[in-house]
Formats: sequence, C-alpha cells, structure tokens
Amino acid sequence: QNAMQRDGLDPSIMDLDPEKSLEYQKAIASQKNKKKKGKRTPAKKEPKKPKVRRKKIFWSPVEESKIDDNSLWSRIRGTYNFDSLKVDQDEFMSLFTDTSNPADKKKAAKEKPAASKQKKSVQVIDAKRGMNGGIILARIKIEFSELAEMVTDMDCGKLDDTQLKALREFLPTKEERFAIDGYIKGASSSEKTKEAAINDFCLCEKYMFAMMKVDMADEKFECMLFKYQFDN
Repeated sequence: QNAMQRDGLDPSIMDLDPEKSLEYQKAIASQKNKKKKGKRTPAKKEPKKPKVRRKKIFWSPVEESKIDDNSLWSRIRGTYNFDSLKVDQDEFMSLFTDTSNPADKKKAAKEKPAASKQKKSVQVIDAKRGMNGGIILARIKIEFSELAEMVTDMDCGKLDDTQLKALREFLPTKEERFAIDGYIKGASSSEKTKEAAINDFCLCEKYMFAMMKVDMADEKFECMLFKYQFDN
C-alpha cells in the first residue's frame, strides 16, 4: 500500500474482492457514498407547549335572534368595531387561566383522612327554600339568638326594610315548625344530643328554630317594618 501511495495509486484497491470486477465494486462504493451524503439530520422537535386550562365560567349564551330591539346589545350594535379591540393577553391569561395542578388536588384528596370530611347537614324543610334562605341569612352577620331577641323587643337595630322583609319571609310555617320540632324530639335524648341535632340543621333551619321561640313573630316583623318605614 505504501508503494502504491508513493506511485500515486489508490491503495483501497487492495481491499476489494478479487472475484468481482473493479468497475462493479467502484459503482457500488459510489452509490453508498451518495446515500450517506443524501441523509439529512433529523430536525429538532420543538418542545410541546403545556396545555392551557381555562377556568370554568358559568354563563348562559343568548342567541342573536332572541335579542330584543330595546336591549343594550341592540343599541350598541354597529357603534363599535370589535375587530380593532385590543386585549391585554397577559391580563386575560391571569384572569381566566387555571394554574392549579389537578394531580395535586387528587393527591390531597387521597391523603385527607375520612374523619376530616365535612358532615352533611340534615334537611328537614324543603331543599330549595332552605337554600334560598341560607343565601339571604349568610349576608346578615347577626347571631340568630340575638335576632330572636331583637324581634321579641321589636328592635330593628341596623336592619333595613329589605332585610326585615327577607327575614319575615323565612319565618317557619306551621308544617315546618312541626317537622323541626319532631326531628329534635326524635334525635335528642339529652341536652347534649339536642345541641348536636340543632348543629346538624342547615342555616335556614337554625334561623327557623330560633324564631320558633318568639311569640307572634310575624306580627312583630310587621310592626318593625312599619316603624322603619315611618322613621325613614
């Protein structure tokens, strides 16, 4: 091979198969070199962007055909070019993107002991009435025992006429009085178990139970409303 290199010849000929022609083996070698040159390096895959989860927004869509001519949407129609509306994407993402990790929630739910689960309240009165009453009563930051004393004394305190009407609306009916009283008698054998039974009530039922101790509660609410409206 050194002698061939010295004479300017290709020493790789020495590695060829002597039983095959030189032209054939050169042609095969040329094709292999072309294939090697023709191979492209695979393009680097871009990292997948994390999926964006939107916060759940509970709203009711309105069909365009059902929009009244006197509505706000009809009045502003055509007055503004919404295509030119500029949206702050960063603010939009911060307001409507759910960044919490669902895996963390599942893990926390598994690790939470069963004893720490919140006890479901007893539902003695109508469920819808109890829910509506609970929403209203949650906004009035006064203990029900204190409310009962205020009604007994016909003292409006800081309550306005709207709150007085709402409280009057959720006074227990005859049937609700019977149901609440019956549950407490059946579920309690001592003062301690009686307190536990009352604590099982929903917010509206607790209010009703407190008002059951007030004589002529409906008439007293009527007087309180008259007094408030007269003074104001």
